[in-house]
Amino acid sequence: MTARPLRLALVAAALCLGGSRLARRSRSAAAVPAPASGCDARDPAAVHDMLLHVLGHDLRQPNASLLAWLALRQTRSQADAALLAQVGGHARRSLRHIDDLNRLLRETRHAYRMRRIAMETLLDEALDRVWTEAGEAGIRLERPAGRLPRFGGDAAMLAGTLEWLLSSAIGAAAQGTAVRTACRGHAGGVALSIVFQPADDAGAAQLARPGSALLCAQRVVARHGGLLVPLQPMLGEGAQAGWYLWLRRRPRP
Repeated sequence: MTARPLRLALVAAALCLGGSRLARRSRSAAAVPAPASGCDARDPAAVHDMLLHVLGHDLRQPNASLLAWLALRQTRSQADAALLAQVGGHARRSLRHIDDLNRLLRETRHAYRMRRIAMETLLDEALDRVWTEAGEAGIRLERPAGRLPRFGGDAAMLAGTLEWLLSSAIGAAAQGTAVRTACRGHAGGVALSIVFQPADDAGAAQLARPGSALLCAQRVVARHGGLLVPLQPMLGEGAQAGWYLWLRRRPRP
């Protein structure tokens, strides 16, 4: 970590501690008007958001700089292309892990807004966001036909969860195969399955391993009174893996 980002992180931590103390004092003291603009250092929530922003930037910066260096190096020489590809893959995995952790931390403070949602719209938007990624990986995306059920939930959080599930399936699927999505009404809720043929057994097993991204997705679904579980990988010819997602039509508050 460079000197400037380190100073920013230390300042943010100090503000976080100071904000907590000021918040405790404010319970017994008269309220003081907040500044018209900028971050209120007395608000622990605002300081928390600023700290997450600073930490997210500092954690991402070394990997982003490494990827930029690799891009320049690849234009000069292809002699060590295998090594550069390995280093680049490690940096991209590290960035994904940082983004997953940051998304999980933000979910813990998200104010859920439950509204009526058309599953068709939600699923189509998620498929649109991963369409280019699927094309580059040689994966077909198959959407369920017909009219899909409506249900209640937080559209923003569910859209992000669906996008992650589809992107994970694309990353683990065998080239030239399809990621198939099915949806139907079931037991007072909506059941959604995402199934694909994995490139190998290790890729299928990776999806079921605990991690920040899976925990975040399961927390989002649980807030809707639902359930998200990885499908048990089937071995042998035509092996399949994927996800099973169930959401209540009317989520509990």
